[in-house]
Amino acid sequence: MIAVLLVCCTLKIALVQGQENRPSRTWTDVTGEFRIEAELVRIRGDEVVLRRADKREITLPLAKLSKTDQEYALGQLRLDNNLKCIDLSDLVGRLPLKVIRSKRILRQSEDWEHSTWKPDEKELDSVGYPSVVLNDRGLNPDGKYYLFYAHHEPTSGIGCAVSDAIDGPYTKLASLDPDRKHSMVLVNPHSPGKVGDPSHYSTPSVVWNGDEQLWFMYFHYYNHFHRLWEESPDHPGGGNQMTALATSPDLAAQQWTVVKDKSLAKVSVHDILPVLTTSKEPWMYGTSSYNAIQRLPDGQWLAFLRGTSNQGLSNVGFATSEDGRKWDYFPENPVLRGDPREKKNLVRPGFIGFLGNDRGGMPQYLVVWTESKVGADVPRVRYGYTSDFVQIRPDSRGFAEWPAGDGFICPWREGNRLYLFSGKHVHVMRLPVATR
Repeated sequence: MIAVLLVCCTLKIALVQGQENRPSRTWTDVTGEFRIEAELVRIRGDEVVLRRADKREITLPLAKLSKTDQEYALGQLRLDNNLKCIDLSDLVGRLPLKVIRSKRILRQSEDWEHSTWKPDEKELDSVGYPSVVLNDRGLNPDGKYYLFYAHHEPTSGIGCAVSDAIDGPYTKLASLDPDRKHSMVLVNPHSPGKVGDPSHYSTPSVVWNGDEQLWFMYFHYYNHFHRLWEESPDHPGGGNQMTALATSPDLAAQQWTVVKDKSLAKVSVHDILPVLTTSKEPWMYGTSSYNAIQRLPDGQWLAFLRGTSNQGLSNVGFATSEDGRKWDYFPENPVLRGDPREKKNLVRPGFIGFLGNDRGGMPQYLVVWTESKVGADVPRVRYGYTSDFVQIRPDSRGFAEWPAGDGFICPWREGNRLYLFSGKHVHVMRLPVATR
């Protein structure tokens, strides 16, 4: 048995993971002869990843461990709000169709939050796209909630507001610091822009990467060189708008570094490296934007993708990653598409929730998305269930009765309350959970 374990395990130097600080313990195999002192890092498929005191990681088959160790490892599958896949494994019923209250948290108050084409037209108020994290890790954790937002008019950047409580009120950075001219933490290089320039950064999706001890911010950008991107045999799809990545070790300092690649200077504006590109498939040929990013309980990254065709119709699919930087799109994409018979051709990502494992040990997930009719773009929320993000079983109750915005929905859980950030609002839901 010892020989089998040694053959099956792989050793590698790893960066310290900040997702969980679990205690070191003694692990044994089913014979009781193999022992190792290590801490649990993650479960990956049917394998368990442990970290020794020398910071080396060792991967072992879960089934080869003692029953006690298997139960301990499975019991440590905990999700974190900053990883964006919400833990709903203690629900005693289905997610409610209604919320108990809604609260507005975002308003236009700074010049950059208006379109540079038509700054005086109030109907262009598209401020929203919220993504919330708690600064409790990385450098200088201050225990405050950071809400990242944008708008979707020229020349948007990514703004930030801060609160001591999850439901606000959120105060924009410029109001907290009189020396700041605005609340943007990512400024579009074309800002303040001019009429005819569609440049923008928008739809931030912020998640903690414990492996790198960095905050990851995914956002989409307008690619002025999309025709050259499309003509290049080395790059897929139209490349009009794609999703980029910025990182920061210190949320309080708000110094973000956009990941770039100088070799892309002729096909991607400002040398930006698109980590979630457009696709050769029609459903995502035009743009890859409004994507929601999360980490699952087994440590794998999941991108909930919104793809838009050249005809302006959007559908959704999925991609996975081991590190949050390099992604593999599902060959089954798009997984959710609108029904042309009802003209529900705009389908958008919402959020993902973990419902626990079934009796066979398979993880079960809640998938939330929105649908709207072309020409009447009022998104309506739908629920579904899946174990593989390929086959999704819609909830038989139909549409939920709480409103969503244009972008994805950022969830946050505190006890039996689920906070759903969407558009300019946060919606609060009471969860049916078991009492302990």
